[in-house]
Amino acid sequence: MNGIRRAGPLPLPLPLLLLLLLLWVVGLGSALDADVEEPFIDVDEDGTLIINGSNHIIVNGVDVLERITSLSSAIETLLELQIELYPPGFEKHVITAAIDGAISVYGADLDNDGYIDVLSAGFGDGTIAWYHNHGNGTFSAPLIVAANLTTARSVYAADLDHDNYIDILSASEGDDTVAWYRNYGNGTFSNQIIINQTLDGPRSVYAADLDNDGNMDVLSASVNDNTIAWYQNNGAGVFSAPKPITTAANGSLAVYAADLDNDGHLDVLSASYYDNKIAWYHNNGNGTFAPQDVITSAIDGAWTVYAADLDNDGHTDVVSASELDHMIAWYRNRGNGTFSAPITITTAAEGAQSVYAADLDGDGDLDVLSAAYTNGKITWYRNNGDGTFAAPSDIDTTAKYARCVYAADLDGDGDLDVLSASADDNMIAWYRNDSPFTPILNQT
Repeated sequence: MNGIRRAGPLPLPLPLLLLLLLLWVVGLGSALDADVEEPFIDVDEDGTLIINGSNHIIVNGVDVLERITSLSSAIETLLELQIELYPPGFEKHVITAAIDGAISVYGADLDNDGYIDVLSAGFGDGTIAWYHNHGNGTFSAPLIVAANLTTARSVYAADLDHDNYIDILSASEGDDTVAWYRNYGNGTFSNQIIINQTLDGPRSVYAADLDNDGNMDVLSASVNDNTIAWYQNNGAGVFSAPKPITTAANGSLAVYAADLDNDGHLDVLSASYYDNKIAWYHNNGNGTFAPQDVITSAIDGAWTVYAADLDNDGHTDVVSASELDHMIAWYRNRGNGTFSAPITITTAAEGAQSVYAADLDGDGDLDVLSAAYTNGKITWYRNNGDGTFAAPSDIDTTAKYARCVYAADLDGDGDLDVLSASADDNMIAWYRNDSPFTPILNQT
């Protein structure tokens, strides 16, 4: 095991922090509460019981309810300060180094045992594989779902047939295939079930209920025909022919879905490499989408797109990774269907190919993760909570040709760990989030 751990002095032990706060609550400063109106219980001349609660409980002149409220706020503030001063460290654990050209990674509970398992795609060996989470921080050897794909590019997971088991989706560029694999619920999967083989070079696959019928539909981005398409799910895992959303995403590499205009319908996002575009497509709510609405074409080599509320204003923002300008950027959603110009998070993610957002430090703000192909870095950027991000903090600098990054609680300790796929070392790895404060803050 290796990894990048925090340097410098250790934070104050949590028991000491709580003891200090307890002493503050029951301390000798009761004189500060001398003006608190004490509740009383009395009986009038008619025998009527009178209770004056006043929303207070007074013990020895101390308003206990007020102090409990203040204590909760003080604990949260103190923990947030500790997290800011001593952010999470991450320890690297190799799941496998046997996936030739590991390019995509995802996490989902595939066997319904309460632990998040791991999925991978390898473009070199054409494999889709999963790794059983033993629940103790270790994973099984690769369990091969498919091994005959030509240039597998993307893997995703969702319940496509309403049987309460999470199925698997894949996109493979060389054989132009979007497919799924039915989860039998016993740790095994069906053979490949083809959704489509008519698009040219599918690079990304995603699942979302695009028509609000309760069924998970499928989305794809195909690079050689510049197409973003969706496939309607009839509810039994049978899908329609591709329904093109656009054929104007020149070199489309990534697709995602999120409700960007708060109308209750999931809109679609794309990243297209050759025209440098991050774009979205308004869901009209009837199975059709509006024409392409360009968010930006001012980045160089758009590779990946993701959506999350990064500034806590109730609107889903957009974040992108672009390879040629090494940029991770986000776009503020103004709430009216328009977005800001790119707001740069970093230009040091050399060969940026993947981006993700997750609250890694438990402060309630979504942080950003990136995977950089050229310099082999998995990096996180702490969200300051005001629309700005801290300087890059490297989780790993040895992920050779890093291609994908994801976050999930893999060890069940209440904080989000990190997953990566790197192609040159054929590796799927996870990084244990060792923050002692995040799980506690998440429960306050």
